[in-house]
Amino acid sequence: MKRLKLKSNVKKIGFIGLVVIIFLFIGIFSTIKIVKQKNYEKTYEYKLINKGYSTNEAKVLEEKYKNKELDYILNGEKDLVYVNLAKEKYFIYDKFYTYLDYYNENKDKPLRSIVEKVNTNTNKEYYTDPMEADISKKELMLVNKYYYLNTDYEPENLVTISLNYSYGDLGSQKITEDTYNAFLNLWKSANDEGYYLIINSSYRDYPHQESVYNSYKKQGTEYADKYAARPGYSEHQTGYSIDIFEKGYSSKDFEGTDSYKWLMENAHKYGFIQRYPKDKEDITGYSFESWHFRYVGKEAATYIYENNITFDEYYAYFVK
Repeated sequence: MKRLKLKSNVKKIGFIGLVVIIFLFIGIFSTIKIVKQKNYEKTYEYKLINKGYSTNEAKVLEEKYKNKELDYILNGEKDLVYVNLAKEKYFIYDKFYTYLDYYNENKDKPLRSIVEKVNTNTNKEYYTDPMEADISKKELMLVNKYYYLNTDYEPENLVTISLNYSYGDLGSQKITEDTYNAFLNLWKSANDEGYYLIINSSYRDYPHQESVYNSYKKQGTEYADKYAARPGYSEHQTGYSIDIFEKGYSSKDFEGTDSYKWLMENAHKYGFIQRYPKDKEDITGYSFESWHFRYVGKEAATYIYENNITFDEYYAYFVK
């Protein structure tokens, strides 16, 4: 009998112990769950969802913004402009507040345009807050109405263009060596298909560009700024820009030639882009120029061509 009682007591103790262990585990799991929930409630994801953003929208915001911007977003009403802005292909985090300022002044513009304008500085007046061009970027240096070259800047590796490929007197046309080599490859391919390309203008030093600009300025500063660069702000001073025509044609009728069409389809394969394309005047700052091509290297030229963007946009997102 004593043995039976002992066994019975052991079973009871074992059962009670098991129950205690189960309750302990339940308590632990409940505590962990509560702690996890409290910790989750501290996250931006929870706060954003609690603000009305969807889970996917919250993830986009967390992915694109840092704590400072997320606090700013949470401090106001729910606004999908923050999400949609972050989804823009060429969104740059450091320009977040500038995007918002420009958007608040131009709510009629699509966000793509807001990003383009801010990235390329064209949300500001031309020639305001000018910055010195980063010449270390070489063929990817940007020179426009916001980036300038010093008066004495001259590319180190200028070479003379043969009169077989250029107008003017012997020695009057020069470009950088890598630009020239790329142009010769382009020229040969075009010539093999029956097109004779000719360079009308190439490297210009500061005094030369000053003379060009002043000739336009006779019709007023506004007119001059539309069609010519101010001295120091001209791409031609980089040695990477060339004005190309078909032999026997001029700037007025070049766009209608088959050689122009060939260039538009093939120039990127040799590292060249059309620098001032149609319908991009508000980004480049210049009227359409069918003849003005810029050497940027094959990788950049191909991307610009395939994505239909300007060099100004490419520079802001990939180079700067």
